[in-house]
Amino acid sequence: MAKDRHSRDQKRKKKLEERKRKARQTESLAYMGEKYKADELVPTWMHTEIGIYETYVMTDRQLVDQTVVTALESLIRQIRSGTLPPREGTSAVHYEVGEEAGLVIENIRRNWAMHFANEWKPPRDKLIGVLRTILGSIEKVRAPGPRSQSYMRHIEGFLTKKLGVSVKAYSQNMEPLPEPPEDELLTLGRQWISDESQQTAVEFHELVDYLLKKGAADRVLHCCHQLIGEESDPHSEVVAELTGLCQQARTSLVTSMG
Repeated sequence: MAKDRHSRDQKRKKKLEERKRKARQTESLAYMGEKYKADELVPTWMHTEIGIYETYVMTDRQLVDQTVVTALESLIRQIRSGTLPPREGTSAVHYEVGEEAGLVIENIRRNWAMHFANEWKPPRDKLIGVLRTILGSIEKVRAPGPRSQSYMRHIEGFLTKKLGVSVKAYSQNMEPLPEPPEDELLTLGRQWISDESQQTAVEFHELVDYLLKKGAADRVLHCCHQLIGEESDPHSEVVAELTGLCQQARTSLVTSMG
């Protein structure tokens, strides 16, 4: 085997560059600040999350938060490096099981293309900033473990109830597919919030306690996040109470995972 003839300084420099390269690959791209939540970027943010939500519906609501993270990180790196391939000029969407991250990217780019065709398109740094801020949002709400859908449920509540977004699933024959049955906890939570009834509140919290004891903390967490997404006032007492239940469910999940 040929000897490495590099000097010590060259070897040291090579090792440092390799460490930096690996650090760049593993560092979190999430941004937790408020810079990219400016009014001018709200439409871009909304159309990005619509693309994510469309993927959630298209995958029969099986899309998990981690897959969205993988997709957004890939999209950010491609935009940064200038390696994002051109979109095909078609509205058709191709989906294969196991390629969910690619579907997230495709749906985001399709929504961007439709929106930016007639509206202002942010410069590259702001577009990346929106994606990084969405990553930050996922980090804040995601549940422990690889099967978290807390973020998906949160944007489902926000987009459908607050913004009136409707996404329907269709069969290959273009027949509308039935909506999935609504979770009893979600139904009871909505009744509690709308009626402000003490009895309904008691029933809701009793069901939460039962599910936590039963080991269904993920169900509690997902439903509470969807209810938070549906609420018009993020600073209301209801949101504060739901946030507390989310924390309780997280603690239960962490405990059960050891």
